[in-house]
Amino acid sequence: MFALGYFTYKDLVHDRWRSLMTVISLAVVVAGYLLLSSLSRAFLTAGKQTRVTQNLVILSADAIDPMESSLDGDVLQVARALAPDQIQRVFPTLFRHMEIADSILQVRAVPLEEMPAALNLTLLQGSWPSGSQQVVVGEEIARAGSWTIGSTVNIYGTDFQVTGLVRAADTNLAAIWMSYPEGQRLFGMRHGFQVGYLALAPSADPESVRLSLQADPRIASDYTLYLENAVSEGLNQVNHNLVTLSSLMAIVSLLAITFGIYNSTSLSLAERSYEINLLRVVGFTQARLRGFLFARALVLTLAAYSLGWLALDCYFIYRNSYAPLGISEMPLNLSLTASTSLLGLGLSTAFAFLGVWLTSRRLAMLNQLKGSD
Repeated sequence: MFALGYFTYKDLVHDRWRSLMTVISLAVVVAGYLLLSSLSRAFLTAGKQTRVTQNLVILSADAIDPMESSLDGDVLQVARALAPDQIQRVFPTLFRHMEIADSILQVRAVPLEEMPAALNLTLLQGSWPSGSQQVVVGEEIARAGSWTIGSTVNIYGTDFQVTGLVRAADTNLAAIWMSYPEGQRLFGMRHGFQVGYLALAPSADPESVRLSLQADPRIASDYTLYLENAVSEGLNQVNHNLVTLSSLMAIVSLLAITFGIYNSTSLSLAERSYEINLLRVVGFTQARLRGFLFARALVLTLAAYSLGWLALDCYFIYRNSYAPLGISEMPLNLSLTASTSLLGLGLSTAFAFLGVWLTSRRLAMLNQLKGSD
């Protein structure tokens, strides 16, 4: 065992620059796998955080993104008149995706009284907006942007003061909230508002109400109604597809370790054919040679995995602190869990050993051919 470790050490040190470049190239592969795995886990977590509400939402019929929608106030009154017993409240929402503090966030303007009532926002710190140029922000993005009570947030060229930190029921929305009159002053009303909310009575059947409203010609021609949960379920399906794709890409990326180890080992054997023949003369068996190759691959893989893991962990710490990623309404919390790390280490080692096995098998076949000659 000592001799095996000694040979491995001497071989790697002898070609230290090649060993270093191999470690760096494999570390890039490892980092790619860990990044894709972490994204899959973050997407999965985001999908589980969707809300369950009694709200219906109205958008323009041709709108793909809520920001592209444009409604006028009449449609809300028509909807309420069609089902006065089932609809408790209707209210408009101004909706924007905007780059704020180097992140893409949602800015929503709604009637102040609807924030805790229909949207289930809970005030954690501070107070609700009570004057001009005041906003409340979700706790997650407040942490990421280092915003506290009294901080200033620049929106659309105007400075707003953060008066409170909020949390939505069952999820943390990556949104900044302001009163509806404040949103009108900031964005104007030339294109109407983007989303209409219908808060239903607890006894109402949301799907039945949605179908009855959608059937009215005054609504069906220009607008589409959705269950708010259906929007969340659509996001869940997107997340599921992203998880599947990311997981597949993560596994495929690790195949590069097999080819990297195969090439490195093959090149080393080709350059040391004379030394290897001498070792065989003095009793270095095929099994011991294979053990040496496995030990060499293991050292390279462990070094590469440690380097890739450390680099990505530092990146995640920076990203979550200063420039968090997000999908739709929810921030993605990127992290390296123990299960992800251990699984990645096991797979990396297995793929590295596969590369060594392919090399040793090829070497054994060549030796058989020489022996037959």
